[in-house]
Amino acid sequence: MKKTAGTVGYIDPEYLAGHVVTAKSDVYGLGVVLLELLTGKTAIFKSGDDGGSVVDFAVPHILSGEWVKILDPRIGPPDENEADAVELVAYTALHCVKLEGKDRPTIVEVVVNLESALASCCHSSHERISSATIPVVSVVLPTKKKKEKFLLFHNDIVQPGESWEQILLNL
Repeated sequence: MKKTAGTVGYIDPEYLAGHVVTAKSDVYGLGVVLLELLTGKTAIFKSGDDGGSVVDFAVPHILSGEWVKILDPRIGPPDENEADAVELVAYTALHCVKLEGKDRPTIVEVVVNLESALASCCHSSHERISSATIPVVSVVLPTKKKKEKFLLFHNDIVQPGESWEQILLNL
């Protein structure tokens, strides 16, 4: 019997409850990574005297339609051409981190949404990657220096002053 391992903050809550791993477990972890990219926060973060999870931080804002409030302040708000794409990524991440796996999209649906986001914000310089439309529906850092590794990973993708279009291209 294989032992399953994971990193706190990325582990599917259903796995924690019943020790069952499914394809939707990976979707949960990917949703956490998408939220990290949007917010600039690690999966588990400390802020001032308190901290929390990026899921607990971002989900309420996305649900209330205030997804712009979660965006990494080093990047700034998306411009007119990027707003729909960033919003689609935010709502895709929201659906990926649903508590129950049956409520999460498949990995194929996630890819279609990310391709659609890229195509919508980059329509002038890139062909549409996928013509399919769907309703909006693991990075594991096992060392104790995971925050430093996250920052290296995040900084490879997100540079201060970059546009959201450049960030989507780097995904």
